[in-house]
Amino acid sequence: MHLKACLPLALLAAILPVPCISSQVHWAGYSQMSVTLVDVLNADPDYSSLLRLLQKARLIPTLNKLNGSTLFAPSNDAIERHSVTNLLWRNILDSQDNQVPDNIQEQLRQQLFYHLLNESLVGTPTDNNIQVLKTLLYPHKPHEAPSHEPPPYPPWMPNPSGSLGKDPQRLRIASHNQSPYVGTDTFGKGGAKIIKDAQNADNGVLFGISDVLEPPPDLGESYLRFPHYS
Repeated sequence: MHLKACLPLALLAAILPVPCISSQVHWAGYSQMSVTLVDVLNADPDYSSLLRLLQKARLIPTLNKLNGSTLFAPSNDAIERHSVTNLLWRNILDSQDNQVPDNIQEQLRQQLFYHLLNESLVGTPTDNNIQVLKTLLYPHKPHEAPSHEPPPYPPWMPNPSGSLGKDPQRLRIASHNQSPYVGTDTFGKGGAKIIKDAQNADNGVLFGISDVLEPPPDLGESYLRFPHYS
């Protein structure tokens, strides 16, 4: 895999230089006739809540810049149920303006990156075989608390470093009950059901899912909550 910067020169000159990112992440350039993942989301009213979260996290430019990716898109109903117990998502969805708790929105951005792959799936499992996929989430904790200063410029691209080294968080996909599920356990059970077939865009593919995908808990926090006793 290699980095492709295909933006027109006029557009490149109009924006600030972007930070260096991993060559594992595909970039894309499009003509005016291209159909992107954002266009697919806009065309389906069942993704209006997801679009709002992506806008708040300032990930729309990122989605437009990725190439050959897969987006597992939670439905409005899935996000509404998730926001009942997730205060961050609830506050963002209830907000009537563009104000956000901080200018970085790093926590929300990491959670949304867990719904993205750096490859385009050509199909979903039809048997009991479990596939392990690499997401675009590189979990990490910021060294400092988010500030209210103006944020760095977009697009924010996945940074291949963090608590897993240079590896991203994995995601399992399998079939059970004659339906494909993503985010399953090691036995291929549980997870979010894929409720909408693949919708292709010029920069990837989108699958509608029945639930929000929860990133695995931080190992340090898990240790503090469930310490080992000798």
